[in-house]
Amino acid sequence: MGLGTVFLSHYRRHPAQLLGLLLILVCAATLWSGVRALTDSAASAAKKSSELLEPLLRVERDDGRELTVEDFAALRRAGLCVAPQLRVQFADRAAPDVIGIDPFTAGCLRQFSDTDEGGDSESSADVAVVEKLITSWDKPLLLGAAEDFGKWKALALPGSGGVEFEALEGVPRNQLFADISVAQEFASANRNTLAILLPASELGVKQLPSGYRTEVEDYGVEPAPLVDAFLLSLNALGVLTLLVAALLVRSVYRFALEQRRRSLDILVRCGIPQNKLRIALIVEVLLVALVGGTIGVWLGERLASGLADGFSGTLSGLFSVQALAQSRLTLMSWLGMVLILAFVVGWACFDLLSASGRQGTHKNPFRATSEQGEGGGRERNWRVLIALLLVVVSLVTLLSTFTLWLIFAATLGCLIGCGMLLPEMLNGLLAFAERVTQRPLLEWSFSEMRALCRLLSLPLTALAFAIATAIGVQAMVSGFESTFDRWLDQRLQGDLYLDPGQQVDTNEWQQRLQKLPGVSAVLPMVRGRAVLESSHSQKQIDVFAIDPKSPLLQDWPFLSAEPNLWQRVHSGGVLINEQLARRESLGLGDQLQFKLGDTSDTRTVVGIYADYGRPQGELMLPLAQVHDALPERYTRFVLGLTDPADEVWRDWLDAYPWLQESDLRDQQELKRAANAAFSRTFQLTRLLNGLTLVLAGTALALMGLVIFRLRQSSYTLLYVSGVPRASLRRRLIAHSILVTGLLAILAVPLGLFLSWVLVARVNPAAFGWALPLHFYPMFWLQVWGVCLLIGAAVGLLAGNPVRLETLKNE
Repeated sequence: MGLGTVFLSHYRRHPAQLLGLLLILVCAATLWSGVRALTDSAASAAKKSSELLEPLLRVERDDGRELTVEDFAALRRAGLCVAPQLRVQFADRAAPDVIGIDPFTAGCLRQFSDTDEGGDSESSADVAVVEKLITSWDKPLLLGAAEDFGKWKALALPGSGGVEFEALEGVPRNQLFADISVAQEFASANRNTLAILLPASELGVKQLPSGYRTEVEDYGVEPAPLVDAFLLSLNALGVLTLLVAALLVRSVYRFALEQRRRSLDILVRCGIPQNKLRIALIVEVLLVALVGGTIGVWLGERLASGLADGFSGTLSGLFSVQALAQSRLTLMSWLGMVLILAFVVGWACFDLLSASGRQGTHKNPFRATSEQGEGGGRERNWRVLIALLLVVVSLVTLLSTFTLWLIFAATLGCLIGCGMLLPEMLNGLLAFAERVTQRPLLEWSFSEMRALCRLLSLPLTALAFAIATAIGVQAMVSGFESTFDRWLDQRLQGDLYLDPGQQVDTNEWQQRLQKLPGVSAVLPMVRGRAVLESSHSQKQIDVFAIDPKSPLLQDWPFLSAEPNLWQRVHSGGVLINEQLARRESLGLGDQLQFKLGDTSDTRTVVGIYADYGRPQGELMLPLAQVHDALPERYTRFVLGLTDPADEVWRDWLDAYPWLQESDLRDQQELKRAANAAFSRTFQLTRLLNGLTLVLAGTALALMGLVIFRLRQSSYTLLYVSGVPRASLRRRLIAHSILVTGLLAILAVPLGLFLSWVLVARVNPAAFGWALPLHFYPMFWLQVWGVCLLIGAAVGLLAGNPVRLETLKNE
C-alpha cells in the first residue's frame, strides 16, 4: 500500500501527464477498436454474401427431355445435394411469380442455409422461409412481402381462395414462396418451369451421373477478395494509428519515468527490492492500459455504430455485400484491446525493466543518469545505417510485388525507416545552421532546438507520420474524387436515365422511346455476364453492349487504343476495362476468348478504357453483336432531350402505362447519388486521418510543455546573464514553431511517397485500376500551417521560461 501511494504521488504532482497518457491510449483504442468492429462485421457479411452469391448451376438432361421426380431421386442417390425449384408465371404480368421449393432439401442451396457460425439469432429471410414452410406443412401457405400479396389478392387469381399468407421482411420483391406441392396446384393453368439446382461447389467433389449436364443458372459474384482488400486498407490505417500512438506513449511514459528515476533510486537505497519495483511498474502498465482500453473500446463501439450506415452502404454498392451485422462489445474485443495497449505501454518502459540484465545485478537500474535515453554518436550511426537498410529493402520489395499485404508491410518498413531518419535530418540541418551562424544568441537558439529534437524525437516522428498520412490520404481521396467526377461526365452523357424495371425487348423499347415528346436520341445499354476462358481457369466477367454510333457516346478517352477504334470493334475487336487488362495481363493485339451463354467467341483487344469505382472486369461489345440469350441480360436506356430545361419528362410515368414500372432519373441527380456513395467510402478514412493528426499534435503539445519546463534552467541562466525576459519568451515560441515547421517540410516528401503508394500500388493490387497521381500544394500549406499553430501553442502555453528557483541546485 505504501509503494502504491508513492507511485500515485507522482501523478498527483503531474496530473496533466497522466491525463495526456490516458488521452493518447483512449484515442488510439477508440480508432483501432472502431475500425476493427466495422471490418470484423464486414468480413463476416462478406463471407455470408460470398456463399449466398456463389455460382448456381441448373441440371439438364442430355436428351433434352423435361426433368421429373425420378431425375431428382437419381441425382440425390448419386450423392449430389440438389434442390428442386418450380417457378410459376401467370398470364397477368402484374402478378408476382410463385416460387415452389422443397423445404427439406432447400438447405443444399446457400441462400436457404443458415451459415452464421456464431449462432446469430437473427436468421436471414430465406432461412425464415424454409422454417415457416416446414412448420406449416399441413396447410397451403404463401410467404412474401405484404405489397406483393396485396397485388395477389387484387388480381383474384384462380385457385387462390384457400391459400393463407404470411408477410416476411427481406424477401425478394415480385416473388411469393410456397411449398413445391402448393406451387404445383397453380402450374397446370399457367406457364411453369421446373429446375433442379445445385451450387457449383458440389461438382468440385462429386460428378454428375451419365445422361446429365449442367447449365449456369446464376453466375454469382466474387466479393470476398475485393472486400478483403478494402478492409485490409482500413486495417492498415488502424495499424498506422497504433504505431503513432505507440511512439507517443513511449515518449510520454519515458519522460515520466525519467522524472521518477530519482525517487525510484531512493526507494532502492531504502531497501525496496528492484524486482518488487519492476512488478509495481508492470501493474501500473496494466492498470493504465485497462483504463484506457476500457474507455477506448466503449467509444470505439459508439464510433462504429455512428459510421455503420454509411459503411454498410459502401459495402453494398461497391462489393455486393449485404446485411452488415451490428457490432457488439464482447469480452474478447475488450481483452484484446487491453493486451495491445499493455504491449504498447510495456514497450515504453522496456528499457527500464531490462536495465539490470545489461548492467549487472550490483548496479541500480533506477539511478538517474544525465545521458539516459539519448545514446552516443556510435549508437546514432548504427541507427542511421539500420534505417537506411530498412528503407532500401522495403523499397525493393515495394517495387517488385503486387501482393497487397506485402505492399502494406513494405510501406510500413519505409515509414519506420524514414521516421528514424527524420529527427537525424532535422538535427543535421540545425547543426549546420549552428556552425555557420556568427551571433552567439542565435548559435544558442540552434543548439537549444537540437536539444529539443533529441528529447522530442519520438513525438516528432509520430507527428511526421501523421503529416505524411494526411498528405497521402488527401491526395488519394481528392484525386479519386476529381477523376471520378470527370469519368462520370464521360459515362453519364445524355440527359435522362431510364431503368425499365423488367426484362424488355430492346429494339421495341428504343422505337417507343424515340417517339416520346422532346427526345432527340436514345442509347440502349445492355449489361450481362460472360465467362472468360483461359488455359488456367474460367472467370465470370461483365458484358457492356452499346451502339458506338450513338451521338450520346462522344469523346471517350482510352488508356490505350488502336487507330480507327470503333471500326475495329465492328470487324472483330473488343474493348476491355483496366481491371480486366491488369488481372489477365492483356494488352492491345492480344486475343480474348470468352463465352456468352452457349456461344463461344474469340476477339482481338483493340482498346482499354478506364473504369473507376468498380472492381469487376468488363468487356465492351457492339449492341448488334450481343444476342438475346445473353446470361443475366438487362437493358437500360440513356435519353437525350431537345431542351434539357423542359421537365415535361416528369409526367411520362403517369401518361404512358408501359413506363409505370420504370425508374426515370435525371443524369445529374444520378451523378450526385454516385458521388455521395463514394464520399461515404472515404468517410472513415478521412476520420482516421484527421483524428490521427489531432492525436499527434495534442501529444506533441503535452510533451513540449514537459520538455520546455525541463529546459527552463538554460533560459534562466541567459536571463541572469542579461538577456531580457521578453526576448527569451519570444525565442521559446520561435524555437517551438521552427522545430514543428521544419518537421512538416521534411515530412512532405514522405507524404508524397505515401500518395504514390496508395494510387499506383495499393489501388491496382486491391481493385484493378490506378489513379492519376495529383499533387495538392495548397493542402501542404494547410498542414504546414497546422504544424506552425501547434508549435506556437506549445510555446505560448509554456509561459514564462524564466524560473530563478531552478538555479538553486546549480
